[in-house]
Amino acid sequence: MNAKMTDYKNSLYKELSRLTKGLGSEKRLEILNLLTQGPKPVEGIALATGLSVANTSRHLQVLKESNLVVTSRQGNFIRYSLASAKVAQLILLLFDVGEEQLAEVRAIEAEYDREIGVSQISLQEAVELSEQPDVLLLDLRPVEEFEAGHLPHAVNLPMADFHQKKTQLPKDRTIIVYCRGRQCGYANVAAQDLQSLGYPTFSLNRSFADWKWGKREEF
Repeated sequence: MNAKMTDYKNSLYKELSRLTKGLGSEKRLEILNLLTQGPKPVEGIALATGLSVANTSRHLQVLKESNLVVTSRQGNFIRYSLASAKVAQLILLLFDVGEEQLAEVRAIEAEYDREIGVSQISLQEAVELSEQPDVLLLDLRPVEEFEAGHLPHAVNLPMADFHQKKTQLPKDRTIIVYCRGRQCGYANVAAQDLQSLGYPTFSLNRSFADWKWGKREEF
């Protein structure tokens, strides 16, 4: 084999393997999924993932070295975001492949749905139904994520305020609840809570990122 061509291929694969270092941690995958919702400071990422700020910073440094995230300054804060739309698509595709190829992933999701016991709805159905006046599409994400982008016709009730304000929701409307997607889990929990209070409720285990960046079979 031509030595120059061998060096060329080896160099390419070596550089591409830098991406796998960034992806090779469950917590870094969680951080990347979180950033599909919009930019965040290290403190916000630490709070959302349950990591210390120091540990979060170490993971972010690996992701930055892998060119999967970039930084920008907003006042006194450094904010992290995904390096490009293709990185967001890569993360969503990874989750899709996981659901398709790993029986363990499907089993974990199915068991969680069974335990919660609320009706599920697809992304396409949710977006279509949200146009109807008797349907309320409820976004549980923090205000800054909602303002960065949300599903059409959605109303924001952050999970931090949910338990205090949930009884103020209209009972004459069917409620479709969503948060950060299948990897989040809050949609099922909130939907179960509303269902126990007598609200007609569906859980949407997809996210704004799925709608914006994903090209899923169901949509």
